[in-house]
Amino acid sequence: MQDITSIYKMLNWENPDEIQLEGLELAKKIDNLSLLIQPPAPPSVWEQCANILSEKSDMQLKPYLSQLLEWLQDINWPGAITIAKRLKTYSGEELAIALENAVESTKKMSKDIGLMWLDYLSELLDNDMLISSLSCDTLTLLKEHYHNWTNWDS
Repeated sequence: MQDITSIYKMLNWENPDEIQLEGLELAKKIDNLSLLIQPPAPPSVWEQCANILSEKSDMQLKPYLSQLLEWLQDINWPGAITIAKRLKTYSGEELAIALENAVESTKKMSKDIGLMWLDYLSELLDNDMLISSLSCDTLTLLKEHYHNWTNWDS
């Protein structure tokens, strides 16, 4: 198997489609999925990595849920929307635990950054299986941000 740096180079969206496809096939064989989560490569690689991750099963993603939620700190980052869509279909209770921890982390951030991340995390409320596993406090907080991006009280 090729080294990860070579695979990242192939996944770059500036490459011709055939090179990207070759990189995708190689990247799909990577067992350590953390190498595909906001990889130490140009952001032009991130969307392809998100596409690969979105095809993984809940069981395969389970160990990486916290890292995947961190990707949602800025929905403008390449791949963030793809990751959000995938997490909206995640069926395990483990996502609720990771989301509770992420919400707790927002309280330790600067106000605007934390509120923005809450905005983006709130989109996961589209996942009905998730809602029933969240604490009342977390659910209430996320509902305040749901489809209400940047409309924060001062």
